[in-house]
Amino acid sequence: MLTSISIEKQARTLYLDGILDCNTLAQIWSQHSKLLTNIDNIDVAKLNRVDSSGLALLTYLCIKYNTKLTGVSLQLTTLIELYDLDPVILV
Repeated sequence: MLTSISIEKQARTLYLDGILDCNTLAQIWSQHSKLLTNIDNIDVAKLNRVDSSGLALLTYLCIKYNTKLTGVSLQLTTLIELYDLDPVILV
């Protein structure tokens, strides 16, 4: 299965588009310190799917860089609530 994610920085927001799973998270992980410099929010509105490894990465980034998620879909919200992470990573 071919999966991809695109990453774009605009102002103080990092925009993610595509699929964030065990196959694509390395693209973010390899450059996370550069990507998250001066970022307040990570917009995940255009993510089609996030698996548990993608959620773990998002949680790590939110905690380490003091950022919050925006544009969270109902499916991702459900996953976040199942792990009781909403106070940590949601705006």
